[in-house]
Parts: sequence; C-alpha cells; structure tokens
Amino acid sequence: MFLAAACGAEGLSGIFIPNIGNDWTSSRKSLIVITPKDTGVNESDFEGNESDDTSFANFKGHFKNYDVNFTFDDGRDAGVKYSGQFVKDSKPLQMRVTGTNGVSLTITKNN
Repeated sequence: MFLAAACGAEGLSGIFIPNIGNDWTSSRKSLIVITPKDTGVNESDFEGNESDDTSFANFKGHFKNYDVNFTFDDGRDAGVKYSGQFVKDSKPLQMRVTGTNGVSLTITKNN
C-alpha cells in the first residue's frame, strides 16, 4: 500500500481542497455566505445565500476540485446557474463564475 501526504490546498494529481465555508464578497457588492455539506474534501455540495441592501436569495451548488457551480432558488437570479472555477493560488481565495444570464462575477473569500 502506498500512502502519501501533501501540504497546502493542492495535493496529488491536481486535487484541490478549498475551504469554502463562511463569508464571501461578490463583485456586485453583496455578501455571500456558504455552508458546505462536507469540509476538508475536494468535492461537496453546499448551500448559501446572497444579500445586499435591497435583496436576499438562497442558492445550492457543488464543487469538485477547481470547478464550482450553483443555482439560485429565489430572488433576482431565481433559476440562474453560475459556473466557473476557483482561482488557483489566489489569496484570499477567489472564484470566477458566469451565469446563464451572461453575468460574470468574481467572488472573494473574506478573511
């Protein structure tokens, strides 16, 4: 049996284990809160919400390594699916996604 340990978020074969829990800020100046189903893994479902001064919306999504997608359940983007990737080596962690509505967002994790 071969056992290997890796340091950092990226390990063997391009596996990426993002720490997505907690608060994020989007390029449209909204607060995004993400709660992953599982932590310390390279693939998981998650739930979250986005809020600003005038709106609040819930979404559900999934990530696997660098790939991420989520779909809004309600609010101004109800039914819109955003897909994209985590930005490799970004500090703080970022994701860049584009919605089926053509809107592109950069979402940055708050420290």
